[in-house]
Amino acid sequence: MLPAYFDPIRARIASSLRAFLDEKKEELARVNPMGPDAVERLIEFSLRGKMIRGCLVHLGWSLGGGGGPQAVAAPATVGAAMELFHSGLLVHDDIMDRDPVRRGQPSIYQQYAAIAAREGHTDPGHVGQALGICAGDVACFLAFELITRTRAPAPALRGVLELCARELSAVGIAQMQDVSWGASKSGVEAEDILRMYMHKTGRYSFSLPLMAGAMIADAPEDLRGKLETFGESIGLLFQIRDDELGLFGDERELGKPVGSDVREGKKTLIFSSLMAEAGPEERRRLDGIFGNPRASPADVDYVRGLASSVGIRARMDSITTGLTRKARTSIGAISSGTDEDRAALQGLLDFTTARRQ
Repeated sequence: MLPAYFDPIRARIASSLRAFLDEKKEELARVNPMGPDAVERLIEFSLRGKMIRGCLVHLGWSLGGGGGPQAVAAPATVGAAMELFHSGLLVHDDIMDRDPVRRGQPSIYQQYAAIAAREGHTDPGHVGQALGICAGDVACFLAFELITRTRAPAPALRGVLELCARELSAVGIAQMQDVSWGASKSGVEAEDILRMYMHKTGRYSFSLPLMAGAMIADAPEDLRGKLETFGESIGLLFQIRDDELGLFGDERELGKPVGSDVREGKKTLIFSSLMAEAGPEERRRLDGIFGNPRASPADVDYVRGLASSVGIRARMDSITTGLTRKARTSIGAISSGTDEDRAALQGLLDFTTARRQ
């Protein structure tokens, strides 16, 4: 579980997010009835998340010297925007990965597809995907609007907006590479995979919110750089752990299917290591499983068993040990904020390395 430090922060972010989106429901109802319906779905979807990214805005702000009971509204607002960005990206991600479940419920595009089928639309699957893309776009556009409402100096807000645009653009480009690799049978080097992880997940999930929080607190560049480095290390840890859970995790705990990375042909570190260690016969079988959307549970079990037998988990442990050491060094270099703030950084690291969902 996340450290208890984040519990009150999560509640403030949820309150800020709901208040903003409730307001937008009324405004978008003037466009057509689909407006408030889409916003309600985004509210329900967003509030089911762990809100790690939103909480990290507050932590970066506090480490940067932010304070005062009135001032906490600023990191809560930006934190709510980070959760909206995240929701929009997840809605799109589920479409690209063909994942029917997210956070224990049907994915947004699946919800729309079910409605389209009930209403007798032509090709309800396509309608669901198209409406899901629109809903994800709406989430990201609303997130930018929410940031502009933050009570912070104009130069800080401009900096946060520029930072978000830059980092989220990189997410899009890294996602394009991920999708392209998934449709290809060619091998990918581990170094290239780690670079893709950094920009697809690592920086936007950790470096971005921590730096955004520090920026609205007007923290010095030195601290922002330390938070950026910590975010990159823990972000890679988070993604590598995600890969492990995607193959070895418990579907009930994850709230999404196990084996979807295999069926999508994702070029993960597990894939790269397996192809390097497998024999010719094993590689031929793996070629028929990875990227096959109809791969059976038995196929996924084969990949899981082979990964265990050739020591892939031990190889992953070696990589994560180095990243954990680097993240701890980054924490030790940060002297600002309270003892509770710095303990929260360590607690976040512990959560990331031990998480089961």
